[in-house]
Amino acid sequence: MSGPAQRPEGAPDPVVLVAQVIQANRDDVIARLVATTEAEIARLEHDEPLHRLLEASITENIVTALHVIINRIDPQTVDAPASAVSYARRLAQRDVPLSALLRAYRLGHAQSLDLVLGEAVRLGLPDPAGTVITLVSLSSAYVDRVCDQIGRVYEEERERWVGTRGMLRQYWVGQLLDNPRVDLRQAEAALDYRLSGNHMAVEGWLHGATATADPTAVFDRLASLLSTVLRAHGRPLLVHTDEADARIWLAVRPDCPVDPDTVATQLADAALPVRVALGIVRPGLDGFRRSTRAAARAKALALSAGAGTPEVVAFTRVAPVALLVEEPRELADFVFDTLGELAVDDRRRELLRETLRVFLATNRSYAATADQLMVHRNTVHYRVQRAVDHYHLDLDANAFDLHFALTICRWHGSKVLRRE
Repeated sequence: MSGPAQRPEGAPDPVVLVAQVIQANRDDVIARLVATTEAEIARLEHDEPLHRLLEASITENIVTALHVIINRIDPQTVDAPASAVSYARRLAQRDVPLSALLRAYRLGHAQSLDLVLGEAVRLGLPDPAGTVITLVSLSSAYVDRVCDQIGRVYEEERERWVGTRGMLRQYWVGQLLDNPRVDLRQAEAALDYRLSGNHMAVEGWLHGATATADPTAVFDRLASLLSTVLRAHGRPLLVHTDEADARIWLAVRPDCPVDPDTVATQLADAALPVRVALGIVRPGLDGFRRSTRAAARAKALALSAGAGTPEVVAFTRVAPVALLVEEPRELADFVFDTLGELAVDDRRRELLRETLRVFLATNRSYAATADQLMVHRNTVHYRVQRAVDHYHLDLDANAFDLHFALTICRWHGSKVLRRE
């Protein structure tokens, strides 16, 4: 059997040509791969931080694979990208099976090969079969190499994680949250935490300059601080969900003061690089579960809101919007129906939306709005007038819907806004 045809001297390498075409459309390729991976593999439908890590892993893998192909580098000399290694470790901590991760690589490889084959045919290369064979050989060797490395990383991290004391706590917390016939006495003994009183669940996650922070020490300090601020009794229950996230439960009084501003002040004074989502105060095992769900919803909302989110978010303050976090399309339609072209995602309109939101929240006080936004009163007046006149908004007839739509924009941001 004869090999691929020899190309004339000086002619461009068809393998490189195909890879360069894909590289020129790299962002679209990556976006499709991310969307397909999350749609096809249910275990990889993540919260926002893991979604970003998945995106980074796919991006670095595509960039590295194209570099290998374009420069004809031996795939066996290439190491798995750093973000791919971090993603594998995080999945091991989250108890996502290795099979789901490896399937993601197979899925990505298959989709990439479909694209490669299409480009080889579209370019009208003199030897498309030989080109495809070379591309398949190089990409398969790369995927095999990376899968072998991340598989070892996953197993090592899983063994380390399972061997920690935190894994036992994770198991019993999982039983309390999901098992309708959990043995409460055994769970209480294992966790050293009583379930008969009132509970406040808290989500905490590392934020900011965390490269040198010890997560264990940070979350221990956070649990102690919350215990003091919320006047809890007994020891808090702390469970690490991965190296950058933790859940905390505190036994509190029924009238526990849940003031996110006070908690935020204490966090700032303690210089703790964390963000916090506070659940609700509820009694018994059912309250333990409900408070956990509330804290998780508040965290999801905080992550959705992005960089402008307060350091501490309390579910009680954002409940109407947090309860709708799983309906982004319906929210987007409601927002656009209510705000019209003001619901377009750009910086100028963001200033108008936020000013109008605070204006309505302060009972249309120009002075209070100016104080809260730290701008001049005339600036508030101009922005409000601009929003009302230019975008044809009726503050008297539609105040509730306007305020609700603006609040949704404040927390959900680009997920509910339209592009220019």
